[in-house]
Amino acid sequence: MKNLLGWGIVIAIALALVPGVYAQALLSDEFTGTDLASFWQVRNGDLSPWSLKDGWLVIEAGYNQNVWADDTATRFYQITDQDFDVETSMIVNYLDASTVAGIIAYSATTQDHKARDGQWVTLKLWGRGAAQDNNAVLQYQRREDDGAPGYVGTQPDYNPPQGIIPLEMRIKRTGNEYESWFKPEAQGDWVPVGKVTNELQDPLEVGIYAGIADGPGAGMMTVSYDYFKEASSPVTAVDPKHRLTVTWSALKSE
Repeated sequence: MKNLLGWGIVIAIALALVPGVYAQALLSDEFTGTDLASFWQVRNGDLSPWSLKDGWLVIEAGYNQNVWADDTATRFYQITDQDFDVETSMIVNYLDASTVAGIIAYSATTQDHKARDGQWVTLKLWGRGAAQDNNAVLQYQRREDDGAPGYVGTQPDYNPPQGIIPLEMRIKRTGNEYESWFKPEAQGDWVPVGKVTNELQDPLEVGIYAGIADGPGAGMMTVSYDYFKEASSPVTAVDPKHRLTVTWSALKSE
């Protein structure tokens, strides 16, 4: 009996140390250093060149990558089965293409409203190409749908032109409820976007992403993520507002 108990403890500890097997609370990251923290997993990382640079996660978005009918973007995620309150600050720089970037909570084991495996909640900046006058809109969606109660196809009074777009995003999970906010220009108070009920089955893959929905030959997009923060997970203060201002100024001068 003692041997069985001992082996049980060993197995439990081993599972806790294997990424993706044991779901846990989300961790914050300031993207310092040159190596991505070990608690992140990356999907489609070979399709979009990315690196850590001067305290930013910088993604040069690849083509044929979207988060709409399918999840094909380059996605950085952690696995959890708990409630969370996450936010991120980013600078999106895009031109002449249909692009996506934002926060997502993805469940591989939940079927969507069309009975397909895989469902999610995402707060997304959709950079639109020439067909929509080269401007961006903020969207709050589940898979291939933003018309259900609480979701938002186009956030009112927010329609920045293509180019350099700084903003902050936030999603809070409480059980099956997911509430979202954003900060235009990455400053000021949180602006409410939507609150929805979505019965996503645990574990969830929660994180950030980037992609160009168009094929090769379209324009470009670079997304620079300043941080990923979970409200209950402390991080080292680095004055993100100052860093955002410096980086934005550098991009404008290029």
